[in-house]
Amino acid sequence: MNRTYIVNQLSERHFQDLMNLYNEASWTKTRTSDQVREMIDNSYIFGLCDSESDQLIGFTRVVTDYVFRATIYDVIVLKQFQGEGFGRLLIEAVVNSTLIKGIERVDLFCADNKVMFYEKWGFKQVPITTNYMSLMK
Repeated sequence: MNRTYIVNQLSERHFQDLMNLYNEASWTKTRTSDQVREMIDNSYIFGLCDSESDQLIGFTRVVTDYVFRATIYDVIVLKQFQGEGFGRLLIEAVVNSTLIKGIERVDLFCADNKVMFYEKWGFKQVPITTNYMSLMK
């Protein structure tokens, strides 16, 4: 896996790669360029780039208060690179980062078929003891 490197800021080229990556996935394809720029400004990002082509091939982000809570969002890898361990590299970059060291609780949301993937790093399904609520606009 030494053919990749992690970035925490995106060049304009990497930003365009991210928009292409988002357009590829059903759950992110409606995001506009302006929305994604604002999202990046308000998140700590982990971009996974191919060393040879400098293409952004994977991405995730963290939103945190730096003390009590952090949430991982948007773990995504280009389809042609899925199944090659690149998602693992992204999650390892996050869980090994100084960003989340000492934070009381790190959360993420995932599809049912991804639960076992995240359990490898100690993530556990949280028993519902309170109501999960959302204000949709």
